Amino acid sequence: MPPSGTPVKELILQDIETTLAAITAGSAYYTSVAVVDRINTIPVEIRDYPAIVLTPLGTDYDQPGDARTTAIGANYRVRATLVARTRTDAAATIENFIRDVHKALLVDITRGGEAINTRMLSDSVFYPTQIEEPVAIADCIIEVRYRTLRTDLNTAT
Repeated sequence: MPPSGTPVKELILQDIETTLAAITAGSAYYTSVAVVDRINTIPVEIRDYPAIVLTPLGTDYDQPGDARTTAIGANYRVRATLVARTRTDAAATIENFIRDVHKALLVDITRGGEAINTRMLSDSVFYPTQIEEPVAIADCIIEVRYRTLRTDLNTAT
């Protein structure tokens, strides 16, 4: 029988996915996100723009304490690849998209109560020239600080 509950990292990823999917142009955002997907296959096929592809990168765990330590802290990193289709103003379009993602992530830095903090570590922008689609791409690295029980990785503390 599998453990009960859902791993905290999965809950955090679900929250990021839901948060980014809700970005809609208006008074708070420049961009309306068409689709947010997790990396499932290579290559990723994008049909709707603007799109965000989430890729879990890894986790750095705190050094363990002694036997009395009841919690484990960690930093979970996720790449959000933003893809915007544009024939003009590629730099402004992708920079506004990055800003919108950053702003959306800061609305609830606790990821629905599962995390301690969320922050954008970096972004890198690319303007591919060897593909047919006129797109601008940005890789944004997100870091989420969280803590779980030492004996139950499905329970945030």
